[in-house]
Amino acid sequence: MDSVSVGSRVSTASGNGTVRFVGTTSFAAGKWIGVELDGPNGKNNGIVQGKRYFLCKDGYGVFVRPAGAKLLDSSSRRSSEESPLKFNKVRFIVDVKPTM
Repeated sequence: MDSVSVGSRVSTASGNGTVRFVGTTSFAAGKWIGVELDGPNGKNNGIVQGKRYFLCKDGYGVFVRPAGAKLLDSSSRRSSEESPLKFNKVRFIVDVKPTM
């Protein structure tokens, strides 16, 4: 079986989504996979017991054991532009006048 990594598309019991975290956590022993789900079927927003593992909309995040994440084929991968959580780009324009 292929290895699941950040950015992989997976299927979980809560639905399909994009892997946003792979590793150990402070809330339970062992390896966990944090998934940003395509729909609001999750339990969190990537924050568990006050610690942020990844960031997504409330109710779109879920943590599963590696056995609970089935790797989907690469054609189902969503780009970050399609993520339910959008980040706005901010531009600052500064008008600097000489003080001579």
